[in-house]
Amino acid sequence: EKLADNKIEEDHVFLSYEKAKRYNDEYHEDFSEFKESHWIFAETGRGDFWIIDLDDMESPPTVLFYDHDLEDFSPENMLNMSINILEWFELADLISQLHNPDFYDKDFRLKEHWKQKAIEEIEKIKKGLSIKSPFQLF
Repeated sequence: EKLADNKIEEDHVFLSYEKAKRYNDEYHEDFSEFKESHWIFAETGRGDFWIIDLDDMESPPTVLFYDHDLEDFSPENMLNMSINILEWFELADLISQLHNPDFYDKDFRLKEHWKQKAIEEIEKIKKGLSIKSPFQLF
């Protein structure tokens, strides 16, 4: 409840149940290709969504990323992040920690030391995750 509708970081905004339900009802009604078992649980600051498939046999289910520029909710337009929702929270928290101004040079680029450290930590969450991200991390 304390996380709901709060930015963990710019591209990881965890939705309250009410807002998620509103999004899911609306998108399930408007997009026939949006599977009934898909559930939007978070959004980005750019209109993209983080989704889980409630029929996923894994517990907790695997996180998918949907880029709204791709227009339809077909499965080929969803990036399987190969992480679960708990790992999604870890990733969001780790990225939020990179917003420390001391980690950047005078040109607002992440210092190489912190970039390497961040990649190491992201890879601890899931091997290959640092290159799978739908965003340019650094």
